[in-house]
Amino acid sequence: MRVHVVSGQLDRVHHDAVSVFAAFEAEQRPEKLIPSEALHHTDLLSRLAECGFRGALNETILLPLGKGWAIIVGVGKADAASPDVARQFAATAARFGRSRGFKRLAMPVLRGSAFGTIEKVSQAMAEGAVLGLYRFDAYRDVPKHERAKQIDDLALVVERAADVQPATKGAAKGEIVARAACFARDLINGPSNDVTPRYLANQAREIAKTFKLKCTVLGLDEMTAQGFGGVVGVGKGSDNEPQFIVLEYGPSKATPTFALCGKGITFDSGGISIKPSDNMQKMKYDMSGAAAVLGTVRAAAQLKLPARIIGIIAAADNVPSSKSQKPGDILRTLSGKTVEVINTDAEGRLVLADCLHYAKRFKPDCVVDLATLTSACVVALGGEAIGLFTKHNRLAERVTRAGEATRERVWRLPLWDEYAPLIKSDVADAKNTGGSGAGATTAAKFLELFADGLAWAHLDIAGTAWIDQDKPYRPKGAVGVGVRLLIELMEQWK
Repeated sequence: MRVHVVSGQLDRVHHDAVSVFAAFEAEQRPEKLIPSEALHHTDLLSRLAECGFRGALNETILLPLGKGWAIIVGVGKADAASPDVARQFAATAARFGRSRGFKRLAMPVLRGSAFGTIEKVSQAMAEGAVLGLYRFDAYRDVPKHERAKQIDDLALVVERAADVQPATKGAAKGEIVARAACFARDLINGPSNDVTPRYLANQAREIAKTFKLKCTVLGLDEMTAQGFGGVVGVGKGSDNEPQFIVLEYGPSKATPTFALCGKGITFDSGGISIKPSDNMQKMKYDMSGAAAVLGTVRAAAQLKLPARIIGIIAAADNVPSSKSQKPGDILRTLSGKTVEVINTDAEGRLVLADCLHYAKRFKPDCVVDLATLTSACVVALGGEAIGLFTKHNRLAERVTRAGEATRERVWRLPLWDEYAPLIKSDVADAKNTGGSGAGATTAAKFLELFADGLAWAHLDIAGTAWIDQDKPYRPKGAVGVGVRLLIELMEQWK
């Protein structure tokens, strides 16, 4: 799909384009329901008045407009306008247009300070359209009539010629970031028999080749020799050998330096502490953190962010076999700290322990890890918020602000020292579970042992990385969460 910006009257941008109008909710008169783009279409206004359309958020109707069509999408009440409403508006319109077989759409860049600046609202709308139109069709035979339904051209329309430049800049950024999130979605949606640790390593190599980055991949023998006990311990039960992946963007002297650590468990059966069979097929999504890191570095390289970014991924299969680690085993991690394995299904924190210690060699200004880490976080926050753990208040504020801007919202949970005794082991430096209570916090406390000396934040994305019901720009399946948040965090870093 081509996304571009033009100036002029909305419905005259292309003779064969379908015009998309935005409608505010709860206005009593049709001329107040739709912004000025449609005011000269008296026939459109009269039809709208007759059909009972109210303009509720994402409410959609198709009406004739001259020799063509108008898609009218509700954007809710005017006092609830936001950049995310613009994101949803574009996604809803694009998906509706595609479902009707339209190829070309023209929609207004929504105006008003609540939606954001021209640049920001254009970015949000480009994101919404690209994210909303995402489909994962790689493994199914798509019927010809369905395959033919796609939007080829999306014109974002501004009234003034002076707005074309900032709108174009915003739309280009939005498209890059959204396509990076879709790249992450493809990795997560892909089956674990194909998306193996080696596959993730090869994807990192391809990104490095495309954007001239540095990529380092350590295999099993190298990790064993260098003491990556967490990653080796988790991955040794599988014939798909673990991989440790480091993808570096930016010159070594660039500042600030960000280290992004991603959990890359390409399938999580639970290992010897095996999970129940119900919904185990979703455990291919346990590498969502790794996918987000790869997508983020990819987007950063395209955007040429003025920073140094180190993507660090521990990729492994966690499956049971005669070679698998067992409850009661003791691992020596890369840091030298020993860990008593209580539950082999608490494996993500073991691989991240090695990632966090490895990150120290880059002397980063900020470290963020992303992991589908605990079901406890899902219980606490559901699917609307990412669990945020950090003792650095300034970093928490920055991550929270980035989450609000991108609608990948975070909620800070406690990391108090009173929880530390729960992961104390009698036979090792720590144990990998803290019992049945406060599971998300005890997992974070475990990670904190390996993040000492770092400005570090842990993002538990277990509840937000996968969605079971369609939403405007989050189709059912992998969300690709984290990419947009991290780009916003790094871009706004001061």
